[in-house]
Amino acid sequence: MSYPVSTAFRLGRHSSDRRGRWPVLGLLVFTLGWVGLLEGANPLLLGHPAQAQVLRPEVKGPFLADPLLDDPRDPLLPTFVVYRPLSPLERLALGQDLNQLALGAEALAEADSLESAKEQWMREVRLRRLLGLDPELAALSRVAQRMRDMGSTQELQLLSARLDQIYPTLDLSQGADRERLGAIATLYLTLGHGETAATLHRALAEAARDRGDAHQHRTHLEAMAQIQADWFDFSAAAATYGELVALVQGQGGEDDLRFLVKQIENLEFAQAFAPALAAQQQLLSRYQADASHWPQVAALQYAMAHNAQRMGDLNQASRQYQVAYRNAIAGQQLDQAAHILQALTDLYRQLEQWPDVDYLYQQRLAVERQALDAYGLMDAFDRIGQLYEQAENPDAALHAYQEGLALAHQLNYRQDYFAAQIQRLSGDPWTDASANPSPQ
Repeated sequence: MSYPVSTAFRLGRHSSDRRGRWPVLGLLVFTLGWVGLLEGANPLLLGHPAQAQVLRPEVKGPFLADPLLDDPRDPLLPTFVVYRPLSPLERLALGQDLNQLALGAEALAEADSLESAKEQWMREVRLRRLLGLDPELAALSRVAQRMRDMGSTQELQLLSARLDQIYPTLDLSQGADRERLGAIATLYLTLGHGETAATLHRALAEAARDRGDAHQHRTHLEAMAQIQADWFDFSAAAATYGELVALVQGQGGEDDLRFLVKQIENLEFAQAFAPALAAQQQLLSRYQADASHWPQVAALQYAMAHNAQRMGDLNQASRQYQVAYRNAIAGQQLDQAAHILQALTDLYRQLEQWPDVDYLYQQRLAVERQALDAYGLMDAFDRIGQLYEQAENPDAALHAYQEGLALAHQLNYRQDYFAAQIQRLSGDPWTDASANPSPQ
């Protein structure tokens, strides 16, 4: 089937294109367990991450146990005949001692005594729970970051296991607990559990919606979508951004456009090109309705054409590339126009429609000259030379490489490449077909 360059497109020449994050390491180090919400159950019963389950009982048990039940007891803790909580004065003294313990761990780390520093930090964070939940969470956050930086897998597992103990005790109906759950979601990210963090944000978002807090509902959905994208769960991220688009639609401002762009980006990463194209059509309608967005139209249409091509709809891709090119030229977006022309040229080369390919390369030369882009011109002459070699037209290919060499000398770039092509064609170029460079 032929997809000719349209007359309107030809007239255009006379009328004047994401993921060293911690998530990567986290995916390599940990296997995430199922953390979906249990239907009809406490929304905070997320399930235990798998890494907490691989800890040996003799390692996990002592860390999670009540420090006041230790035998022998930690030297920083007072001794008493019967079990009781610490008194206010005892907690104050313990807090001061733990601050010194933390400083000592920092000094050990700076002296490269990392194993001793880790032992001291883990001792400190375990004892902090006797001072209350908020001091413990602050210590967990600080120590988790240190252990992550050191790549201390077992310590990260132990801290995760402690978090698994804490979050089911919190109540989404209580404001203070909701703040703690937000902090715990961030902590889970530090510990390498993006899925768990995203699920906590989902629970917080739904609780906010149920109590009519639109701002918190949206805030937690945004956090959830970003985590899903950062952890390469692109389909889920696209769905969450779709929720956000629906949530803010009609409220004015640019947020719906921003969320729509994010939705499209994640659909493309998920290789869901048909839904991405549908969402791009929505975005195009918005851009076309607002003159301030007109400069973005050509780039969007170029992306739409690329998605149509990925879907195998070459007819639609050809039409969309041509429309994008005309809009780029009309907006004097010459660099964008050159990129579009190259993409369209590649499409016609795929279809082996060589007259259209030749025409499009000449069109690109005109655009690159108008843009005063010497690098673009040099690349165009290289591609034209390859095309003429493929068409067994050595004289035209030689001329194109000579033009490319002249530009290469001006730019002090790729001179040897063009000189080699010229030398090859000036000698006996057609006795060894394998010597011809493959068209790019």
